[in-house]
Amino acid sequence: MKISVAKLVDVILEKMDAASEKPFPEKSVRSHLIKQGYNRRDIDSAFTLINSHLSEKTLLNESQPALRQLAFFESTKVQRDVQHTIMRLELLGLLEPYEREMLLERFIHSEGQADMEALYFALSYIIGTTRNAESQQAILSIFEGYSPTMH
Repeated sequence: MKISVAKLVDVILEKMDAASEKPFPEKSVRSHLIKQGYNRRDIDSAFTLINSHLSEKTLLNESQPALRQLAFFESTKVQRDVQHTIMRLELLGLLEPYEREMLLERFIHSEGQADMEALYFALSYIIGTTRNAESQQAILSIFEGYSPTMH
């Protein structure tokens, strides 16, 4: 997708959000965008993307893992950023529920509060050794705060 189309999608969605209770004036938004100097083909592409996305029905994804709430004693042993990283890995399908439980069990029985260094160690030596190189790279890129490129 071209950058100009992505910018147009953002602009159109902001306009749609502003006109949330009223019917969306597509013609007036198109003319406004043309006056601002956007290309007609890009405007058409942006509206096509938005309309096709809005017309799709959302389906219940049963493969989405159920996120589990941590008990109080678990949450006191694990720092917030470690919790977020584990959740992100699980939502992306890179961490199985039994692996999450294995990590939490390790953190509960360790001294002090589990920090990102402890998570890095656990991901590298416990979880990472059972994965291929691509999964290991995706896990480490998420650990660094980047979103992975999934193929």
